[in-house]
Amino acid sequence: MPKKWPANVVFTEVTLAPTRTVCPVCEGRLYYHTTRRRCVYRFAGPTRLACQLVRCINPHCAAYHHLLSPETEPQIALPRWRIDWSLLLWMGFRRFKRHWSIPQIRAELQDTYQIALSESFLADYLRRYQTMVAAWYTDVTQLHAAYCHTSDLMLTIDGIQPEKGHETIYVVRELRQHRVWFAETLLSSATDEIQRVIRRARLLAEQLGKPVCGWMSDKQDAFVTTIAEEFPGTPHRYCANHFLRDAAAPMLAVDSAAKVRMRHKVRGLRPIERLCLQSPSPALDTVAGLRPDHYQQAAQIVLSYCAVVRGILNDNHGGPLWPPGWNMAYALREVASSLERNLACCPTTPISSLLGRLQGCIQRGLALYNQEQAQIGTAMGQVLVVWALVHPKPGTHQVYQEIFHRVADQYSQSNEPISQHIGQTMQHFEMGLFCGGEALDLPEDNLELERWIRGPKGHERHIHGRQHVGLRIVAEAPTLLLAFDAHCDRQMPFTVQELLPYQNADIPASQQQAMKRHQLMRKARSKKNEKAPWNS
Repeated sequence: MPKKWPANVVFTEVTLAPTRTVCPVCEGRLYYHTTRRRCVYRFAGPTRLACQLVRCINPHCAAYHHLLSPETEPQIALPRWRIDWSLLLWMGFRRFKRHWSIPQIRAELQDTYQIALSESFLADYLRRYQTMVAAWYTDVTQLHAAYCHTSDLMLTIDGIQPEKGHETIYVVRELRQHRVWFAETLLSSATDEIQRVIRRARLLAEQLGKPVCGWMSDKQDAFVTTIAEEFPGTPHRYCANHFLRDAAAPMLAVDSAAKVRMRHKVRGLRPIERLCLQSPSPALDTVAGLRPDHYQQAAQIVLSYCAVVRGILNDNHGGPLWPPGWNMAYALREVASSLERNLACCPTTPISSLLGRLQGCIQRGLALYNQEQAQIGTAMGQVLVVWALVHPKPGTHQVYQEIFHRVADQYSQSNEPISQHIGQTMQHFEMGLFCGGEALDLPEDNLELERWIRGPKGHERHIHGRQHVGLRIVAEAPTLLLAFDAHCDRQMPFTVQELLPYQNADIPASQQQAMKRHQLMRKARSKKNEKAPWNS
């Protein structure tokens, strides 16, 4: 945005006169001093605000040298702004609610309202808007209004690292109102750093005057220690899904290794596809007695089988209850059975040799996975039993806990390494999985927070295209996540009265430090700085 306005811009002048006539210090009369003119963009077009300034003429008054602006000026545009409030609120709502990108906002302003602004100019104002919304969302007054009809609180914490090698975002979220309280960007997950986050949650709960009836987290040692210190006697339930993943980790490792070996053997699809795409030879037509169009129809069957196998090999979905390798082997067996039925019905077709080759590739891969199938199947059965025990039916909580304890002892005394690991993990998590009993209506897992973070990540992918979403979320998490959460259930843009009290809100210290670190990281890996001191 240029510092000077273009010479051909036509402004509409609006005069703003002060309504106060008495000095707020000495209560003397205020007199007109001068007129200050400033230009801003508005939906109605470029506007020149003629602000009449007044002052106290009493030389003994403390406000003698102070010029007073009209009271209506901040409600139109804050000092040093080039756009008015209506434009800022319009841009912010479309950015965080409708997920518009900055080029999209810029094009809409240019095409519909003939307002030409640069992308860097819009980015600066949207960053300011983000800070004000985050300050409004975390204000104690707003929290009191949100929790006026809530008797107690349920808190959850989780650390999310969108990209390896960068900081971790620790988000504290309240489960009664499904509201993000705050987010911190930390370089370390040490106990001292986590304790500062938990202490901030305790102080915020004390300000609300609401008791915390339970915590939910994965079983990170720093979480267990600090929550016990800051919230003594408060039930701390561990995430059942994290427990499941920890218990099934050795089984998933065996399944993954067997899946890699199986995929390596199920190859040779491309040569089979090339043979199908070639035109049939005259000798093949004479022997088979088929016309070329009939051969192409038969070859299409082979191509379809190859496409199915290729899709199965590219599918890595699964989890502890249904491992990806087990799922892949099951699907390949279905294809192999279909091939066997076709070959049994028509053993002398021109494509029977190609189908036989494809079936051989599948059988060779399945033979490698079958070597580990018995071990993986036994471990899957044990994991399914354990998973059923952490979901007790109403009225059977104590019974399920006793069975869980006996099964844990049985598995831990087994000679199988996978069974031993499952039993030891059960003993390690037992206290937190059943903490609070049936009276504590906490969710069974902490995945709600992980599912919620998909919203900001999807927002970043939408507005930045293929750019990796981790960098900006990590750097601007303390305000970005709050601004996004504030717009989730909002149907109308914010008003001037809501955000005006937070015009001087500062960016949180952790965000400032993270943004500074990212600037240094970008500078260090830039090709333009090959002669920098750290590269010399």
